[in-house]
Amino acid sequence: MKINRLSKALGAEVLDCDVTSISQDMIDEINQAFLVHQLLVFRDQKITPEAQVTFSERFGPIESRPNRPFTLDGMPEVTILSNRQKRGRPVGIISAGDFWHTDLSFSTTPSRVTFLYALEAADEGGNTEWSNIYLAYENLSKDLKQKISGLRGIHVFDRRRNSRVRVDNQFKKAQSRVYGLPIPDAVHPLVRTHPDTGRKSLYICPRFVVGIDGMKENDAQPLLDLLFEHQIKPEFRYLHQWRRGDFLMWDNPSLIHIGRGHIKPPGIRHMHRTMVLGDRPF
Repeated sequence: MKINRLSKALGAEVLDCDVTSISQDMIDEINQAFLVHQLLVFRDQKITPEAQVTFSERFGPIESRPNRPFTLDGMPEVTILSNRQKRGRPVGIISAGDFWHTDLSFSTTPSRVTFLYALEAADEGGNTEWSNIYLAYENLSKDLKQKISGLRGIHVFDRRRNSRVRVDNQFKKAQSRVYGLPIPDAVHPLVRTHPDTGRKSLYICPRFVVGIDGMKENDAQPLLDLLFEHQIKPEFRYLHQWRRGDFLMWDNPSLIHIGRGHIKPPGIRHMHRTMVLGDRPF
C-alpha cells in the first residue's frame, strides 16, 4: 500500500489497496493516514454496496435516516448520487453537495466520515472540492479567535429557512416532503475540537448554519459572512477530478466540501454514498 500526498492543503492518494480484502493492520495504517491527510482517495476499486457498507462500518456506526430519497432498494444506508435519467426521471440525487457544507452538521451527532464510490465519472465536470477548516481556524487573527471563542452556531436542515441557499430544482415540487421533516435544529461550537487529533477547526458552513446562538441577527450575519469567506481561501482547498473506480473517505469534523456540478452532456456521474456517525461536537 502506497500513500501519496495530493495537495499542500489536504488529501492523499492510496495505491495498491483493495478495500474489499483488507487486514486490521491495514485498517490501522489507513486510519493513521486519515488523521493526517483528512481525505483519502483509493484508486481503481471494485466495490459492491454490501462491501462498501462493511468497510464503512469499520470506522463507526453506519448512518441511515428514514425516508431519505434515492437509497438503494433494501439498503437504506446507501444513497445514490447521479445525474442519470430513467424513463425521464432521475435515479439519484442530482445536486448533492451544491453548497459548501460538512455532512449532517444539522444533527446532534453529525457524520464523522463520509464514503463516496464512483461507479461512473463524467469526462468533464462533476468535480468535488474540499476546504481544510483546521487551516481556516489556525489562520484566523488572534482577535477573531477570541471573538468567536465560546460562540455556538445554529445548524438547520430545512433549506427554506436559509437565505444563503436555494431549494434545488429536483425537489421543488416535493420540498415540503423533503425539507419539512421533523428534524430539530442543532447548536454546535463555532470552534470544534477534533475527538482524535485534538486540533481545532472552524466548524460552520453556509449550507446549514443560519445564525449564532444568543447573538442578534444584525451582529451574527456579518460575522458569519466573514467567516464563510475566510473558510474557502484557495490555499485551504483541494479539487478532486473523479475517475471511475475512485473510492473516497473524508473527515467531516475538519473539512467542508462542495459539488461543483457542470457535467458536460452526455457525461454521467453515478455514485454510492455511505456515512458513519461521530461524536457530539465540543
